[in-house]
Amino acid sequence: MLTFVGLGLYDLGDISVKGLECVKNADTVFLEAYTSRLMGTDLSAMEAFFGKAIRVLGREDVEQTPHEILELAAAGRVAFLTGGDPMVSTTHADLRLRAAAAGIETSIIHASSISSAVSGLSGLQNYRFGKSCSVPFPAKGWFPTTPIETVAENLALNLHTLVYLDIQNDR
Repeated sequence: MLTFVGLGLYDLGDISVKGLECVKNADTVFLEAYTSRLMGTDLSAMEAFFGKAIRVLGREDVEQTPHEILELAAAGRVAFLTGGDPMVSTTHADLRLRAAAAGIETSIIHASSISSAVSGLSGLQNYRFGKSCSVPFPAKGWFPTTPIETVAENLALNLHTLVYLDIQNDR
């Protein structure tokens, strides 16, 4: 069983009771910390709070080599922790599809996310948001243009744009 557990927006107080129970009952706990970070806590505080060792995953662990996650989920209870809501990220949705294709049962424990909080924080109306986009870091020989195109398309339709900023540990 692979359960995606949203941790909410800021610290350990944001996790739901259902999420807390899932983590405490898990055989293995992973934390995906590259799509979102909880600024009000850290790994050692999380491990103390949950009473569990937590393995931090990088982008490659989830996107390119998720074999260990899937093998452990096939054999036991795995909690896959994410900041915000787990299904906002396409990476997490992809991992869920891979698990389903391998015959592994999955579940989702939702939480607050920037996607749901942005309207209240900004005062902008939720139904006026168009397509969202991410701004990845440029790489040698590649400069992302999708964010510019997405913002331009939304402006042409008089819609707001939620822009997610990429996270890299070394930046």
